[in-house]
Amino acid sequence: MSFLAASSYIYINRFGLSEQEFSYFLAFNAMAGMTGPMLYMRISRYFKRQHIISCCFAMLVLFGLSVSTIGHLSPYLFALSVAPATIAITCMRVPGVNLMLEQQERDTGSASALINFFAMVMGSVGMVLVSINPSDFIATLGIIQVAIGFIGGCLWFFIRNSAYVQRINLQEN
Repeated sequence: MSFLAASSYIYINRFGLSEQEFSYFLAFNAMAGMTGPMLYMRISRYFKRQHIISCCFAMLVLFGLSVSTIGHLSPYLFALSVAPATIAITCMRVPGVNLMLEQQERDTGSASALINFFAMVMGSVGMVLVSINPSDFIATLGIIQVAIGFIGGCLWFFIRNSAYVQRINLQEN
């Protein structure tokens, strides 16, 4: 959501692209977002859910650093830095939501609503955070990606071997 809030300013104001050109870059990122779940479906045949999620958090940190360091050089480098982060986010959303929903014995609809509600709330927080420094949306976006990747990865590190996650993985195999 931070990317969506800042992308038009980055592409149009910072890089001087037209609205039409901006739409192509936005479409490229949307295609990257669609790639994540498909990628998860492919690689989940070969890798455990915990490894995929861990790798996605690492990718988010790595490409957040890329956005911060080289993203300002050209719209193409920016797009190529943001797209893998988008893929990582949408790739780990599938197993993450599944882990949360598998904890419910009843009221799955309410659990799904809460998951989506908090995703929108956190997305809104991201939109506010990226707007704090309007003079450098690119660096701010990269910092947000690194922070989410690092904090989320640390929290994931503490729960990935929990009894519940291990039990779910045994049921998968």
